[in-house]
Amino acid sequence: MLDERSGLDDTQRLMGHAYDGIREYDNPLPAWWVWLFIGSIAYCVPYLFWYHFGIGPSVEEEYVADMGAFYEAQSEMLGNLEADQATILAFKDDENMMMGMSSMFRANCATCHGADGAGVTGPNLTDDFYINIKSIDDIHGVLHDGVIDKGMPAWAGNLNDNQMVLMTSYVAALRETDPAGGKAAQGSRIPAWPEGTPAAADEQDSGE
Repeated sequence: MLDERSGLDDTQRLMGHAYDGIREYDNPLPAWWVWLFIGSIAYCVPYLFWYHFGIGPSVEEEYVADMGAFYEAQSEMLGNLEADQATILAFKDDENMMMGMSSMFRANCATCHGADGAGVTGPNLTDDFYINIKSIDDIHGVLHDGVIDKGMPAWAGNLNDNQMVLMTSYVAALRETDPAGGKAAQGSRIPAWPEGTPAAADEQDSGE
């Protein structure tokens, strides 16, 4: 019998080996399978460079960015947050909201302070020493107005009021995380932050 795809008859298609009397045909793979295989190999090359050699964001970075967008949208539903100590302390211990703010911190602050807040050209935010901050309330002022002579820009025009409060909480939450390789302490040691009350669920839903 002549095979239409190969143009060979059964005798020509038989392979030279036999197992337990069973002979094997040399059947070509379907064209769709071959092209699917070639396509998958071709896809692997840009995928490898995009995700494993730093050209594009990693899966983790994409997740953090997506979560950041989600929590940024959620922050808009919180109503108007007051930039007072009680609010800052409450959100400092809100793990979900701080997860969202971590992506915003990395996008805006990592160049000077590092992705984990350990300091680059800017000071280390993870120890107990601060240059322009004497109490937790001062963080908001530094973020809002900047410290121009120290190279710290004002973020009032880049972050909305709620984002400013939540970023204040995030910076406060970085204290004593002490990641490896942190920059040497600068400024003066200040007392620990006061104890806060976690943000209530009804407060977080107040804008819905």
